[in-house]
Amino acid sequence: MKNQKIQLDEEIVYPLAEQRFIKTCGFDLNREKHQRMMKRGQKVREDGIGGIRIQALVSFYDSEIFKDGRIRAGDAEICCNYFEQIPENAVKGIYFYMLTAGECYFSSEDNIMDFLYADIWGTNYVDAGIEILKGKIEEDMKNRLKGEKPVYLSEEFGPGYFGMPIMESKKFFQILNGEEIGVSVKDSGLLIPQKTCSGLFFVLNDPDIKTEPECMRCLGNPSGCRFCKIRARMEEVQE
Repeated sequence: MKNQKIQLDEEIVYPLAEQRFIKTCGFDLNREKHQRMMKRGQKVREDGIGGIRIQALVSFYDSEIFKDGRIRAGDAEICCNYFEQIPENAVKGIYFYMLTAGECYFSSEDNIMDFLYADIWGTNYVDAGIEILKGKIEEDMKNRLKGEKPVYLSEEFGPGYFGMPIMESKKFFQILNGEEIGVSVKDSGLLIPQKTCSGLFFVLNDPDIKTEPECMRCLGNPSGCRFCKIRARMEEVQE
Protein backbone atom coordinates (compact mmCIF):
# COMPACT_ATOMS: atom_id res chain seq x y z
CA MET A 1 0.00 0.00 0.00
CA LYS A 2 2.46 2.62 -1.18
CA ASN A 3 0.92 6.03 -1.86
CA GLN A 4 -2.66 4.95 -2.34
CA LYS A 5 -4.82 7.90 -3.38
CA ILE A 6 -8.25 8.07 -1.74
CA GLN A 7 -11.10 10.39 -2.66
CA LEU A 8 -13.77 10.97 0.02
CA ASP A 9 -17.16 12.15 -1.23
CA GLU A 10 -18.26 15.39 0.41
CA GLU A 11 -21.74 13.92 0.93
CA ILE A 12 -20.26 11.12 3.06
CA VAL A 13 -18.05 13.43 5.14
CA TYR A 14 -20.66 16.16 5.56
CA PRO A 15 -22.74 14.62 8.42
CA LEU A 16 -19.66 14.29 10.63
CA ALA A 17 -18.41 17.74 9.61
CA GLU A 18 -21.80 19.25 10.47
CA GLN A 19 -21.78 17.66 13.94
CA ARG A 20 -18.33 19.08 14.55
CA PHE A 21 -19.35 22.50 13.16
CA ILE A 22 -22.26 22.73 15.61
CA LYS A 23 -20.03 21.71 18.52
CA THR A 24 -17.22 24.09 17.52
CA CYS A 25 -19.65 27.02 17.28
CA GLY A 26 -21.29 26.06 20.58
CA PHE A 27 -24.76 26.12 19.02
CA ASP A 28 -27.83 25.00 20.94
CA LEU A 29 -30.27 24.42 18.11
CA ASN A 30 -33.21 24.59 20.51
CA ARG A 31 -32.57 28.33 20.70
CA GLU A 32 -33.98 30.54 17.96
CA LYS A 33 -30.90 32.76 17.80
CA HIS A 34 -28.61 29.77 17.30
CA GLN A 35 -30.94 28.40 14.64
CA ARG A 36 -30.51 31.65 12.72
CA MET A 37 -26.74 31.51 13.14
CA MET A 38 -26.68 27.90 11.97
CA LYS A 39 -28.73 28.84 8.92
CA ARG A 40 -26.14 31.48 8.07
CA GLY A 41 -23.36 28.96 8.57
CA GLN A 42 -25.13 26.52 6.25
CA LYS A 43 -25.42 29.25 3.62
CA VAL A 44 -21.66 29.84 3.81
CA ARG A 45 -21.09 26.11 3.24
CA GLU A 46 -23.50 26.01 0.31
CA ASP A 47 -21.85 29.02 -1.31
CA GLY A 48 -18.34 27.67 -0.81
CA ILE A 49 -18.87 23.96 -1.35
CA GLY A 50 -17.29 24.12 -4.79
CA GLY A 51 -13.90 24.42 -3.11
CA ILE A 52 -14.37 21.44 -0.81
CA ARG A 53 -12.54 18.49 -2.31
CA ILE A 54 -11.44 15.87 0.21
CA GLN A 55 -8.51 13.79 -0.93
CA ALA A 56 -5.95 11.70 0.89
CA LEU A 57 -2.76 9.76 0.37
CA VAL A 58 -1.94 6.73 2.51
CA SER A 59 1.21 4.63 2.50
CA PHE A 60 2.10 1.52 4.54
CA TYR A 61 5.66 0.61 5.50
CA ASP A 62 6.94 -2.49 7.26
CA SER A 63 8.33 -2.23 10.79
CA GLU A 64 11.93 -2.32 9.57
CA ILE A 65 11.84 1.45 8.99
CA PHE A 66 11.54 2.04 12.77
CA LYS A 67 14.82 1.72 14.63
CA ASP A 68 16.47 3.47 17.59
CA GLY A 69 13.41 5.66 18.13
CA ARG A 70 13.52 7.03 14.58
CA ILE A 71 11.59 6.41 11.38
CA ARG A 72 13.62 6.20 8.17
CA ALA A 73 11.55 6.07 4.99
CA GLY A 74 13.64 6.50 1.87
CA ASP A 75 15.79 9.60 2.32
CA ALA A 76 13.54 11.02 5.05
CA GLU A 77 14.18 10.56 8.77
CA ILE A 78 11.36 11.49 11.15
CA CYS A 79 12.07 12.11 14.82
CA CYS A 80 9.80 12.61 17.80
CA ASN A 81 10.83 12.32 21.43
CA TYR A 82 7.87 10.08 22.24
CA PHE A 83 9.10 7.43 19.81
CA GLU A 84 11.66 6.56 22.52
CA GLN A 85 8.76 5.06 24.50
CA ILE A 86 7.70 2.62 21.76
CA PRO A 87 9.51 -0.76 21.84
CA GLU A 88 10.75 -1.84 18.42
CA ASN A 89 9.39 -5.36 18.88
CA ALA A 90 5.87 -3.95 19.41
CA VAL A 91 5.80 -2.26 15.98
CA LYS A 92 4.33 -4.26 13.09
CA GLY A 93 4.19 -1.44 10.56
CA ILE A 94 3.57 2.27 10.03
CA TYR A 95 0.88 4.10 8.06
CA PHE A 96 1.65 7.58 6.74
CA TYR A 97 -1.18 9.81 5.58
CA MET A 98 -1.85 13.25 4.14
CA LEU A 99 -5.36 14.66 3.79
CA THR A 100 -6.63 17.90 2.31
CA ALA A 101 -10.15 19.32 2.24
CA GLY A 102 -9.33 22.06 -0.25
CA GLU A 103 -10.98 25.32 0.81
CA CYS A 104 -14.51 26.43 1.61
CA TYR A 105 -14.82 29.53 -0.58
CA PHE A 106 -16.34 32.70 0.87
CA SER A 107 -17.45 35.84 -0.92
CA SER A 108 -15.47 38.51 0.91
CA GLU A 109 -13.06 38.89 3.81
CA ASP A 110 -14.95 42.06 4.69
CA ASN A 111 -17.71 39.88 6.13
CA ILE A 112 -15.95 38.54 9.21
CA MET A 113 -18.66 36.01 10.07
CA ASP A 114 -18.57 34.45 6.62
CA PHE A 115 -14.79 34.24 6.88
CA LEU A 116 -15.04 32.62 10.31
CA TYR A 117 -17.71 30.10 9.30
CA ALA A 118 -15.81 29.14 6.13
CA ASP A 119 -12.69 28.55 8.19
CA ILE A 120 -14.57 26.42 10.73
CA TRP A 121 -16.17 24.35 7.95
CA GLY A 122 -12.76 23.71 6.41
CA THR A 123 -11.25 22.59 9.71
CA ASN A 124 -14.15 20.31 10.49
CA TYR A 125 -14.13 18.73 7.04
CA VAL A 126 -10.47 17.87 7.67
CA ASP A 127 -11.19 16.41 11.11
CA ALA A 128 -14.20 14.44 9.85
CA GLY A 129 -12.19 13.23 6.86
CA ILE A 130 -9.42 11.94 9.13
CA GLU A 131 -11.98 10.07 11.24
CA ILE A 132 -13.28 8.30 8.13
CA LEU A 133 -9.77 7.75 6.78
CA LYS A 134 -8.69 6.14 10.05
CA GLY A 135 -11.54 3.64 9.67
CA LYS A 136 -10.27 2.75 6.19
CA ILE A 137 -6.73 2.35 7.55
CA GLU A 138 -7.96 0.05 10.33
CA GLU A 139 -9.79 -2.08 7.77
CA ASP A 140 -6.66 -2.32 5.61
CA MET A 141 -4.57 -3.17 8.70
CA LYS A 142 -6.83 -6.09 9.63
CA ASN A 143 -6.75 -7.48 6.10
CA ARG A 144 -3.01 -6.93 5.68
CA LEU A 145 -2.01 -8.55 8.98
CA LYS A 146 -4.76 -11.12 9.31
CA GLY A 147 -3.63 -14.43 10.75
CA GLU A 148 -1.20 -12.74 13.14
CA LYS A 149 -1.90 -11.88 16.78
CA PRO A 150 -4.27 -8.89 17.24
CA VAL A 151 -2.85 -5.54 16.17
CA TYR A 152 -3.88 -2.00 17.05
CA LEU A 153 -3.42 1.49 15.66
CA SER A 154 -1.53 3.88 17.90
CA GLU A 155 -2.55 7.42 18.59
CA GLU A 156 -1.98 9.76 15.68
CA PHE A 157 1.47 11.35 15.50
CA GLY A 158 2.31 14.28 13.28
CA PRO A 159 3.87 17.72 12.91
CA GLY A 160 2.75 20.12 15.61
CA TYR A 161 1.94 17.71 18.41
CA PHE A 162 3.70 15.15 20.62
CA GLY A 163 6.67 17.49 20.35
CA MET A 164 7.16 16.88 16.61
CA PRO A 165 8.32 20.08 14.85
CA ILE A 166 6.08 21.62 12.16
CA MET A 167 9.08 21.48 9.82
CA GLU A 168 8.63 17.69 9.65
CA SER A 169 5.69 18.33 7.31
CA LYS A 170 8.27 18.65 4.53
CA LYS A 171 9.33 15.04 5.13
CA PHE A 172 5.74 13.77 5.09
CA PHE A 173 5.26 15.66 1.84
CA GLN A 174 8.35 13.97 0.43
CA ILE A 175 7.35 10.47 1.55
CA LEU A 176 3.79 10.76 0.26
CA ASN A 177 4.42 12.98 -2.78
CA GLY A 178 1.75 15.46 -1.74
CA GLU A 179 1.58 16.96 -5.22
CA GLU A 180 -0.60 13.99 -6.20
CA ILE A 181 -3.49 15.58 -4.32
CA GLY A 182 -2.68 19.19 -5.19
CA VAL A 183 -0.76 19.98 -2.00
CA SER A 184 2.42 22.04 -1.80
CA VAL A 185 4.69 22.82 1.15
CA LYS A 186 6.49 26.02 2.17
CA ASP A 187 10.01 26.20 3.59
CA SER A 188 8.44 26.71 7.03
CA GLY A 189 6.64 23.36 6.76
CA LEU A 190 3.23 24.96 6.21
CA LEU A 191 1.08 22.83 3.90
CA ILE A 192 -1.03 24.52 1.20
CA PRO A 193 -4.05 24.48 1.01
CA GLN A 194 -4.13 25.40 4.67
CA LYS A 195 -6.89 22.86 5.36
CA THR A 196 -4.37 20.06 4.95
CA CYS A 197 -2.72 17.85 7.54
CA SER A 198 -0.31 14.94 7.65
CA GLY A 199 0.59 12.31 10.21
CA LEU A 200 1.26 8.67 10.91
CA PHE A 201 -0.04 5.73 12.89
CA PHE A 202 2.03 2.89 14.30
CA VAL A 203 0.60 -0.62 13.98
CA LEU A 204 1.25 -2.16 17.40
CA ASN A 205 0.86 -5.64 18.84
CA ASP A 206 0.38 -4.33 22.38
CA PRO A 207 -2.85 -2.47 23.30
CA ASP A 208 -1.29 -1.14 26.51
CA ILE A 209 1.08 1.24 24.73
CA LYS A 210 -0.73 4.52 25.35
CA THR A 211 0.30 8.14 25.47
CA GLU A 212 -0.59 10.48 28.30
CA PRO A 213 -2.85 13.49 27.48
CA GLU A 214 -0.05 15.88 28.42
CA CYS A 215 2.23 14.26 25.82
CA MET A 216 0.00 15.31 22.94
CA ARG A 217 0.38 18.99 23.85
CA CYS A 218 4.12 18.67 24.53
CA LEU A 219 6.33 21.20 22.76
CA GLY A 220 9.24 18.76 22.93
CA ASN A 221 11.82 18.27 25.63
CA PRO A 222 15.30 18.65 24.08
CA SER A 223 16.60 15.98 26.47
CA GLY A 224 13.95 13.47 25.41
CA CYS A 225 11.03 11.75 27.12
CA ARG A 226 13.32 10.03 29.62
CA PHE A 227 13.93 13.39 31.30
CA CYS A 228 10.38 14.70 31.09
CA LYS A 229 9.08 15.98 34.45
CA ILE A 230 5.47 15.23 33.51
CA ARG A 231 6.24 11.62 32.67
CA ALA A 232 8.35 11.16 35.80
CA ARG A 233 5.51 12.50 37.94
CA MET A 234 3.01 10.13 36.29
CA GLU A 235 5.29 7.14 36.81
CA GLU A 236 5.53 8.04 40.52
CA VAL A 237 1.73 8.11 40.79
CA GLN A 238 1.45 4.72 39.06
CA GLU A 239 3.94 3.20 41.50
